[in-house]
Amino acid sequence: MMSAGNELTEFYDCLAVLYRSLPSETDSEWQEAVKSVLYGGELLADEASCYGAQQKDRNLGKRKEYARRHGNGTRVTEFSAITVAEPRASDRRYVPSGAKLPVAPESGNVLPVKVTSEEVDEAIALLAELPAEPTADRSGAGGDVLLDAERLQRARRRVGTGTDRDETTILFVSDTHLGYENRVQTGSGKTVSWASEISSGETFKRIAQIAVEQDVDAVIHAGDILDHEVDQATLDSAESFLAVLSNFGVPVYCIIGSHDHDSANPKHPGSVDGVTWLKTQVVDGRFAELSTSPTPVAGGPVDAYGISAGDVGIEDVGKFHSREWGPSEIAFGAASPGPNILCLHDGVTPYRSRTVADVDLDELLVESRVSFDCVLVGDEHRPRDEEFYGGYTFESDDGTPVLYTGPSARISYAYRDHDPIVTELTFKDGLVALKRHTL
Repeated sequence: MMSAGNELTEFYDCLAVLYRSLPSETDSEWQEAVKSVLYGGELLADEASCYGAQQKDRNLGKRKEYARRHGNGTRVTEFSAITVAEPRASDRRYVPSGAKLPVAPESGNVLPVKVTSEEVDEAIALLAELPAEPTADRSGAGGDVLLDAERLQRARRRVGTGTDRDETTILFVSDTHLGYENRVQTGSGKTVSWASEISSGETFKRIAQIAVEQDVDAVIHAGDILDHEVDQATLDSAESFLAVLSNFGVPVYCIIGSHDHDSANPKHPGSVDGVTWLKTQVVDGRFAELSTSPTPVAGGPVDAYGISAGDVGIEDVGKFHSREWGPSEIAFGAASPGPNILCLHDGVTPYRSRTVADVDLDELLVESRVSFDCVLVGDEHRPRDEEFYGGYTFESDDGTPVLYTGPSARISYAYRDHDPIVTELTFKDGLVALKRHTL
């Protein structure tokens, strides 16, 4: 038998009334959002369970019995576990007489019924305030995300919930080299003398912690996510921290580097195919690969572009070897008016001289149809002149800021006595502000 005050049943019953009251002219995405929470659908988070399934799995008694004891036999009318309110004046004609609707617990606003396309983001942000696992007779699986994280991020940004719509903050990381410490066992590749002290899995953990603590909108990884030999345990650890970022609604964008390419063909029996793992992360939404077409960062005004090492993306690894490319071969898709970022994983000017650079960045920017506000580059493992803050920051000939952030682990001798750095970038009012964080 159910006891009084079952939060799950009250939310389920109240939302069911709202769903049945939706008029045909309400925004279709709002219909899908409410349906997803109640019965499952496209806007439910991958790790979440809809209220209907939870009602079946987590409550001992039936909803009808609860409605008989705490309502009119058809629906619950006495609410002791959740806050409800009369519908908005504009919604009352759609809702049964005397019915109450759920109140978003954080903002205190009643959930709407008729929602226009201009109002749908605000409505979705309110719906997301409901708990992923309301209190019930049985405990849940510990989920804390109800709606699709990327869609929710866009909604909150557009209505100004939790972040300034005119400001985008990105954590820029590079060269995590997952599995680098395995070089001690495999004997493959140059190894610093303190390699056994390195934990690339802990590097990923620290990156996730900084991203959450600083409340960034997104993470951008500029390549060499993996070392050329990586084991499954390290990948599993990294995946768990990517899942943490996903749960907090922080998307991770990436390009791939030369070592990522190499990880597709491991030589050591303890290693696995890293590129297959990367592809899985993209398919499952934990990574989003950047390309020469614009990708809106976290649904905001910033567009990000990327060219992987050798201009060979994840899907093309193994089809042909990394190749040299020239600026004339690159055609960027048209951008929105917002700030634009270009991500590369090659040695570029002006960090390197034109005689040894892989890419003449000045030529690339001159030929580009897109005007970039900033260029983020991976690949370099030491700051110029051993200057750990200014040594990774440059300008192209046309004044475009060019930023390295260096490796995320102590994998070069420049880091014998220095901690690695990740860089927080804030785009606002046409300016880019930098803040460094040690790992």
